[in-house]
Amino acid sequence: MKKTILGLILCASTILAGQDMKKMQILQPTSSSCPQEWLDDMKKLTNDVDIISMITVANVKNDVGIPREIRSCNTTFFNDMVIEGNVPVKAIEDFMAKKPDNAIGLSLPAYENDKEVKTVFVIFEDKTYKEFGKY
Repeated sequence: MKKTILGLILCASTILAGQDMKKMQILQPTSSSCPQEWLDDMKKLTNDVDIISMITVANVKNDVGIPREIRSCNTTFFNDMVIEGNVPVKAIEDFMAKKPDNAIGLSLPAYENDKEVKTVFVIFEDKTYKEFGKY
């Protein structure tokens, strides 16, 4: 079942990316919600934002390859990238402007949420990560 759900999400993302649309799908556990301020920031990237509540998002994170050490509350699919947690819009714009080789997305780990200057990590296809920048 979990692979079917992920497959549908990734298939939809691929179709949408092929149509050059900027649809964003935010998967969040039913036990939490995305901060309104972050959702408003995401609308700077696209007005087409869907929030999908799930009992757990852990299986999606496992399937996508998000390392446990840098996980957060929600997992977002936007064009051809994954966004883990409430990554600042500036980091996403920087990533889209110059995507590192073999990168699949960005993460703002839960432990970074309350910091004034947040460390964002880039996630690679081989499930490794490194610091992307401070925002």
